[in-house]
Formats: sequence, structure tokens, C-alpha cells
Amino acid sequence: MTQTKKYYEIGSVSKACLLIETLSTQKCWELAELSRAVGLPKTTVHRMLLTLEDNGYVFQEKQRGEYCLSFKLFSIGSRVLQHSSLVDMARPYCRELLEAVDETVNLCVVSGTEMLVVDKQVTSQMLRQDSIIGSSFPLFQSASGKIFLAFAEEAEAEKVLKLIGEQSPALHIEQTMEALRAELEKVSQTGLGYDYEEVFKGVRCIAVPIFDYQDKLVATLSVSAPTVRLNASSLVNIEKNIIQASIKISLRLGSSPARLPFGEK
Repeated sequence: MTQTKKYYEIGSVSKACLLIETLSTQKCWELAELSRAVGLPKTTVHRMLLTLEDNGYVFQEKQRGEYCLSFKLFSIGSRVLQHSSLVDMARPYCRELLEAVDETVNLCVVSGTEMLVVDKQVTSQMLRQDSIIGSSFPLFQSASGKIFLAFAEEAEAEKVLKLIGEQSPALHIEQTMEALRAELEKVSQTGLGYDYEEVFKGVRCIAVPIFDYQDKLVATLSVSAPTVRLNASSLVNIEKNIIQASIKISLRLGSSPARLPFGEK
């Protein structure tokens, strides 16, 4: 899809962003391969790589001559998370939730058509889902994604749905959303979103919303667990404790009690 160039856009900066994002999709790149992937001349890509290398964002392997991203971007991202009041305020309650349910706890925010993990507390049990802070998963049909669709402002939710439809037309998003509407209505009433191995086979997830002082959805809190460990008793325990964690975090962020969808649970 061709996009109109914005009046303020600096082309070289956009190209550098594209180059960095492409570099992140695999461990290392040969110059010619990278040039083809970004659709830019080799000389241009080489100059950009040398500039990024001078600034510590890229390094070149000595033996094979391939180019790789350094950990500088990860370091910057980590510092951003460290300064995030959301992560700082939520972390004690996430740890408390982990102790109560002994399953992995994820704090996520929306990022385009995906949910981004900004903090997590990992269960000590051997069988668990392994993911890292900064990783992401598809918003569509995930428990956290259903929370987003149910509680985000309508315009924001529709914007994301449009993006999903444009990026994955095979999903037939409008027809699929019709099937989801009843589920989303229930999510909006109970405050609980579920996925049934729709994102990761063998793993189920339960999610709740987090609201801020403007009573807007700012994050989702979820518990992911192997299906083999979920039964009626453990599910009730997770639901009870994740609701309490959501209430505590939302109130800590300044949300009004009336905004919370959990009733007297």
C-alpha cells in the first residue's frame, strides 16, 4: 500500500528506522541480502550501516562480515521501562499475584496490532510459557487483545481492527468480529478475557484491564498457564486474584472505582 509522504518527514530517518527494524528480524545480515530486503541501493545501506556502527547500534562480524544489531536499543528500551510509572506501580501487585497463583503474570500494552509485554513475573514451575520483556504476540483472539477490544475507546479499537484487516485480509476480520461480539459483550460485563489456546497451543490465558486516572485503558494484566494445570479450582483462584490485582493497580493509578467492571466480586 502506497502512503503519502508527510510534509515533515525526513526521508533518511525513515529509511534508518526501516533498516533497524529489518535488522531485528534475524541475527545477522549480509549487505546484499539486507539491501534487497529494504529495497535500497547497497551503497546507501552500507553508509547507513557504517553510521549506525559509529554510534554503537550495529556491529560487523569480523569473520563473515555480516551486520548485526548491538544491544544498545535493548538498553534504551530497558531504561524507558525503568522510568515507566505504570511498570513501577504495577510490579508489586504483579509479584503478589504470582505468589497467589504460581503461574506466569504478564503486564502488556497495545502496540499496533500486537500486545507488547512490558513486565512479567515468571512462575518457578518447570512447565511454563517462556517469553521475555519486550516480546509481543498477536492482539487478535488473545485474552489481552479481547480485553483491549472490549475496553479501549471505540475509535482506537476500530483503528486496530482496520490494521488487522489490512495486514491479514485472509482473516475476514468483519465476519470474524461478528462471531466475537457476544464474547466481547461478556468481557465488557465481567472484566475477564480468555483465550482457549488460540495464540499458543497448550497454553491458556486469563486477562483483565488496567485503567488510569482518566479512566482509560492503559494496559492489560494476564496470567498464562499450561492447560494441563488448569482445572475448575485453579481457574477460580486465578480469576479471584487477578481481579483483585487489577483493582489495586487501577486504583493506584488513580482510576475511579465506578470504572472497574468487576462488581462485587
